[in-house]
Amino acid sequence: MRVRKTRQNQRNVYRYPVSVEDGRGGYRTVYTTVRPGEMGVTEVWIQDLHRMDDNEVTNNIKNGHPKLTAEQKTAKKEWEEAHPGEKFDMNWNLSLDYIAGDTDDGELDKSSVLAGVSYDPFDEDVPDEVLKLREIAAEKMTDRQRQAYRLIGLEGYSRTEAAKIMGVSVKVAKVHYDKAIECIKKYF
Repeated sequence: MRVRKTRQNQRNVYRYPVSVEDGRGGYRTVYTTVRPGEMGVTEVWIQDLHRMDDNEVTNNIKNGHPKLTAEQKTAKKEWEEAHPGEKFDMNWNLSLDYIAGDTDDGELDKSSVLAGVSYDPFDEDVPDEVLKLREIAAEKMTDRQRQAYRLIGLEGYSRTEAAKIMGVSVKVAKVHYDKAIECIKKYF
């Protein structure tokens, strides 16, 4: 998501990112540059591309701040009445330092803020299918199969990255992952 416009002194050409495979199972970003006069590209086209990017940036910034609900509007109005002369803070991107504030001893306590917004998987109800899958993983899979399934299937690592983490070859990591999938299919 773009949030910065291209500088004026760099608008004589147009650069855009392209993700290409790096040969190791991952992707890397390569920038392609379009210049006027090459392959029928005109300066007007490049200006139009930059104009479209500018519109995207404007929309991303504008839509990045949700509109106030009726309750929030009334709360804002009450706050402004209670604090005359002060401006209601509308910055949605506040730092943790601002949110946490100072404690009595002058130190910042961010832990309470982080604890309030953190996700605890034990706070929610777990579907029966997930419980059965966890049971299969705990009882039927080997440690290596469990590790390969967690890295490749759940955490999204490539086979190459998972093999490096596991300390085995890519082929062995694939075999462990495939056997974990077979185990799930067999017992699920």
